[in-house]
Amino acid sequence: MISAHALPPKETADEPTAATRHLCAGVYVDERFRDLVIDEVCTAPYRRVAPSYGFDIVPVMRHAWRAAALSTVLRLALVGAVAVPALAGALPCAVLLGCGLALLWLLRVTRMLREADRKQQPKRTSKRRDWELVIFERDLLRLVFPWWKAEKPPVVRRIRVVALSVTATGVVVAVSHPGQALAAMAVATGMAVLYLGVGATRQLTLSRIQRARNLRPARLSGRQRAADLQQRHACAVYRRPRHSEDDDDEEEGLTFFTLFGDRSPFVGAGELVYQWNPPMNIQLLRPSEDDGAQLHDLEHREPPFQTHELVDHLREAMRLLDTDSQDVRLPIQVRDRVYVAETDVAADPSLALPLDDGELRAVINTPGARRHHFLEVTAPMAGSEFVATVLLRVSVQGRTLSIFMAACVLAHTPRSFQRTEEFGQQGAMAVISSAFCELGTLPQEIQKSWRVVRHLRALGKAAVLPRDLTSEPRRNILTGSRVSIREKASQAWSKVQLEKSDILGQMKTIELRLLRAASDFLSTKDVDISEFTNRALKIINSGIFNFGDNNSFNNNAVGDGAHVGAAGNQPAGSGDSGEGGKQ
Repeated sequence: MISAHALPPKETADEPTAATRHLCAGVYVDERFRDLVIDEVCTAPYRRVAPSYGFDIVPVMRHAWRAAALSTVLRLALVGAVAVPALAGALPCAVLLGCGLALLWLLRVTRMLREADRKQQPKRTSKRRDWELVIFERDLLRLVFPWWKAEKPPVVRRIRVVALSVTATGVVVAVSHPGQALAAMAVATGMAVLYLGVGATRQLTLSRIQRARNLRPARLSGRQRAADLQQRHACAVYRRPRHSEDDDDEEEGLTFFTLFGDRSPFVGAGELVYQWNPPMNIQLLRPSEDDGAQLHDLEHREPPFQTHELVDHLREAMRLLDTDSQDVRLPIQVRDRVYVAETDVAADPSLALPLDDGELRAVINTPGARRHHFLEVTAPMAGSEFVATVLLRVSVQGRTLSIFMAACVLAHTPRSFQRTEEFGQQGAMAVISSAFCELGTLPQEIQKSWRVVRHLRALGKAAVLPRDLTSEPRRNILTGSRVSIREKASQAWSKVQLEKSDILGQMKTIELRLLRAASDFLSTKDVDISEFTNRALKIINSGIFNFGDNNSFNNNAVGDGAHVGAAGNQPAGSGDSGEGGKQ
């Protein structure tokens, strides 16, 4: 039986995954990630949301707006602290506040220049103690003789002149208008209290994210409902790479050892780390003990089964892994996923519509169609901080069964997203520390105060644009998913350490079961499985792999007359890795 909507249960029924909690926390600690969520998800109704693997995008959208609101309050306070007194006729107060903010900004610029200069200085591996003594003597001279001047770069000297000028201006205004100076001090105190309050609120929100049993809002907005439907949709609209004639910067002769080039069509599933290249093709022949039998006598002129029957058998075989006892159960989710190119959807919008059982069978049974069906097996680990996805595509054409398999991985989120779970990051001391840390970011916020315009622009887009512009065709607009926020927050596969062996083990378990289930199915349909078994063994023991960007070629020869040189303690035929290997 086919289930076209066999998607994972909604997180409203269960607690949010660890990945969902960490992504919700990430919008508070990483402004670039927050802007990515707002720009590419919250205010981009003309693009489909990428499928979500192991997380729920709705609470992430909600907290992205809240985090942006906190930052906007601080930046509006900075701008208003100078603009409101000036407009109200208290120009000296505005000048004093502007001088104070300018001094803080100059302090930040000076620190940035010192850090840049320190990084550019060559490392002194020899006579380190002598160099430290020189630095100590220089600082001592500055302490004893304040008028002593060391040689400074021109930029630092200019900053000093500007800082002295701003300080002098502030002193003159404060002496001549003492009442306005008191008012400026009151406004500055209010700003400090505001920063402390926002820092405490941010920490309390992060703590609540880690403890809450449900992060989804009780009532979804229109955009949240559209994103929720798209993240769970069985159809994924992927973005095709630009045509080679349109890429002026493409390097000539650059070859990617992958079926898909430098961009994976499995949007949202993570980094493509494993694939069969080329797919495995098996002729549908009857079993025979006569080695001299002719092809036309052995082959099935009519396929002994329909492709969807094999898919149904594999789907049920995989679901059994999730029914074992808790100590040995492999938690997996099995679903049908249909991939459609955004250019095909632009020509025929009905390709992205939901499929019933009959339509899904037609997609599975029709090779070469614009809808590409994959049986998707997802194995989450550590609260979905690691998600391994194995995709299997089968087709029957030309009296031959073709099987293709690929695997993608979503690795863990950054440590800054998970810091709230660490020791000492909860409780009153954490709130107080967060409040004062927020106050310490005041010089940075001065430099970023212009971004309040960006947030107001995002609010305007959210208010004006419709909630979903992908359901109806639009002229010159392609609706394919551009960005997956989970992929952007994922660690690179090449930097995953001990968890890598567990993930590869789960992939291998899924692969072996799929191959064995397919073999059992073919044997019941009067198909000779000897060739299938040989190919499966060669695939499993193949010496050619593709794990991300790490390509390894063992015992291969290229060119006319080339041959493989075997080691002295190795038989001459041991280098044959067989056909249908992994690349």
